[in-house]
Amino acid sequence: MRFRVENELIDYSAEVLVPFDRGMTWTQIAKFFRKKGAEYQVPIPYSNTIYPSHLPNRREGFIENLRAFSRRQQILLLTELCEANKKTNVTQLKMLLKRNYSDLD
Repeated sequence: MRFRVENELIDYSAEVLVPFDRGMTWTQIAKFFRKKGAEYQVPIPYSNTIYPSHLPNRREGFIENLRAFSRRQQILLLTELCEANKKTNVTQLKMLLKRNYSDLD
């Protein structure tokens, strides 16, 4: 059985990295998870850069793609996204990841 990051952290990370009015575009989300899915050999639900019309918003696609990975992979991906993010303030998310998941190193 694969462990998952708590739902609250996944939801919070989506809130920070994919806010409704800015943040990652759908194309960026799809490309990032397609690349990481191939790297980790993890099938992801949304890899096409054409936005799936049945999704209510980008955040849902981000969350569903992130949940496809193991707990350790989720933390690594979130850390990488925080480091690369220049559009939004990710300081609190970075601190939360470092403080609560440093045991994964």
